[in-house]
Amino acid sequence: MLDRFAMTAHELATALKGYLIGDYPDIDVQVSERDGEHARRRVFFRSLKFGVLYPLQRYHYIVHHIPSEFYDEHLADTEWYELAPGETETDLRYPDEELVRSITPDVMRCLHGSGFLRRLDDRMCPADGSCSPESCHGDFRIARSVLAESGFSEEEHFDVFHVLMAQGGYCDCEILYNAAPESRLRTQYWTERAQHHDKGPAA
Repeated sequence: MLDRFAMTAHELATALKGYLIGDYPDIDVQVSERDGEHARRRVFFRSLKFGVLYPLQRYHYIVHHIPSEFYDEHLADTEWYELAPGETETDLRYPDEELVRSITPDVMRCLHGSGFLRRLDDRMCPADGSCSPESCHGDFRIARSVLAESGFSEEEHFDVFHVLMAQGGYCDCEILYNAAPESRLRTQYWTERAQHHDKGPAA
């Protein structure tokens, strides 16, 4: 039975939509109560933006919009489903975490050997000024094309991206920030941050 001070399903859905609608204007949030088949509340998030994202990316982005205190109080004992239009929870595909851990060294060795990380860095932080850097859109659109250039098949993308996400690479730029320690993009970020720090606070 729900605690008498707990939010109703409608109140919870409304509060969550309020946190998300700024970045997800089309977001639809629905909360289903516990029943004989489900021991926990289920929260369904639906947005067009989820169409190009893996479930782990969707969760990563959604959870960062929600204050930790709100999550702890109202969401810690819920099941989440982040869905694109036309999807149901049975369509979602999740990785085997143990498998991801076991293949990580070999996947990373293949990525380094194929030149994938270098090519991605070239596109997002070119070594010379003759090319304009490509911008990250919060997904893997650049990395997908670079994987193809680097000899990886479409069937291999699922394993590759889940290995990268396990290292904090949830989008094109985060791959270079978190899974490629020697990338120019990461170096540029810290150089610019240090320069800003050296200038001190604005008067």
